Amino acid sequence: ITKGDIRASFERIEGAGKTITKLWNVCRFIDSFKHVEKRPKKLEATDRWILREINALVTYARKQYEMYDFHTPAVRLRHFLWEVFASHYIELVKNRAYNTNGDFTDDEQQSALFALNECIDTFLKLLAPAVPIVTYKLFKDMRNKDIHKEPFPDVVEADVVPFTTDDIVATNSFIWKEKKDRGMSLKAPVDEATVPATLKPIEKDLLLAHTIRKIQYGDLALKW
Repeated sequence: ITKGDIRASFERIEGAGKTITKLWNVCRFIDSFKHVEKRPKKLEATDRWILREINALVTYARKQYEMYDFHTPAVRLRHFLWEVFASHYIELVKNRAYNTNGDFTDDEQQSALFALNECIDTFLKLLAPAVPIVTYKLFKDMRNKDIHKEPFPDVVEADVVPFTTDDIVATNSFIWKEKKDRGMSLKAPVDEATVPATLKPIEKDLLLAHTIRKIQYGDLALKW
């Protein structure tokens, strides 16, 4: 059994409050869409990537909880929520989830909706042992079920994708920083973007997320 003191401070408490607010807002966003429970026959690469990421958290959280360690899984889950799921995955797929202008096929939209719902359900179940009350409220509102009577998520065989989380984070961050440094809106159009070749499978999501007119492959660069 792992043991150790956990430092507490008003700053940490405030940070935890911001994380709960972030989770609440993410849940409200996902709950605004159709609840797609059945896995589509084909999942888009961006969706396969995020499901692979959450599956890795299932493996880690199960191992740590079995050692009565509730702190480190909560830290990993917080990082995933802020630095991967909300900041990068949702930003990449929200256009596909809304599909307001019909830029995506119905199958492509359903893939995004399934992944969003699957990830948030798994995330809430993973966080429930550490944050029981908030996760109960959110899951009850979204699924009308008691999360504490749900089985713990199983580890599944994850689909392979040709890119890493670092590839996505670096590319998104580079584009956002370039726009910010120029005093531009994050929705401002880009004439041409050069991104790593590994990201070719998610080209359509990148085009819409960053308002890019044309994508080339190579070292990161933008043309206006």
